[in-house]
Amino acid sequence: MKNYIVLLLLAIMAVSCGPYQTALKSTDNEVKLAMIDTLLKREKYSKAVNLFDQIIPQYRGTDKAEALSIKYAKALYETRDYPNSAYQYERFVQSHPASDNREYAAFMGAKSHYHMSAVYSKSQVNTDRALAKLQDYINLYPDGEYAEQANGLVSELRFKLDRKAYEIAKNYHHRNRYIPAIKSFENFIVQHPGSEFMDDAQFYLIDSQYLYALKSRNELVPERLELATKYYNTFVSRFPTSEYREDADEIMENINDYKIKNNI
Repeated sequence: MKNYIVLLLLAIMAVSCGPYQTALKSTDNEVKLAMIDTLLKREKYSKAVNLFDQIIPQYRGTDKAEALSIKYAKALYETRDYPNSAYQYERFVQSHPASDNREYAAFMGAKSHYHMSAVYSKSQVNTDRALAKLQDYINLYPDGEYAEQANGLVSELRFKLDRKAYEIAKNYHHRNRYIPAIKSFENFIVQHPGSEFMDDAQFYLIDSQYLYALKSRNELVPERLELATKYYNTFVSRFPTSEYREDADEIMENINDYKIKNNI
């Protein structure tokens, strides 16, 4: 038993005094640089970051700054430290405008912001920022190496914003808050013209306006039903084969029945 404990302690000491720990404690930056390259090859990014944090300030303004900066940013990105990777990539772009890695850094900085975008149900401040950063890259490098990927990320983020806006409007509708629902769906249709939720929004706008009309004072019903009819005509013109077509037709039949019964 005692021999086992001794061996265990020796193993722990061996690990604690291994090459990485030696480099971490060393005052020789060349030792740290060599270990960083080894760790990056082995994809041990967290350990590499620890060493980078020790030496990066000492190499700013030197011939090695450019190569170290891009490696540091990549290591941060691979550890999913996206706020810091975004910062380091953007700093690289500003500090090394003539670098061959400038386009790569510009894209990866924007992609770091993309990863900070929250799910659609939460605040989309980071999504807006990521879209702006990706658009900056696309504008700067329209035929760039990463342009296709950047456009794909933009589409994903726009879909997220579309969904958030649509779900907010739909929530008003389902809670029978027809005035804000109508306003929200109208804004959605204008502000999200290419959205996959467009026929959904157009249908719920009809339904919201129709139900709002029915809850109105008698003298206001005709005018509000006319607006629902206008929304219906737009809907069937744009989406004649929509999954909501039958429901929309039923609303229109109800509107016509109401007009007949009330001599409108």
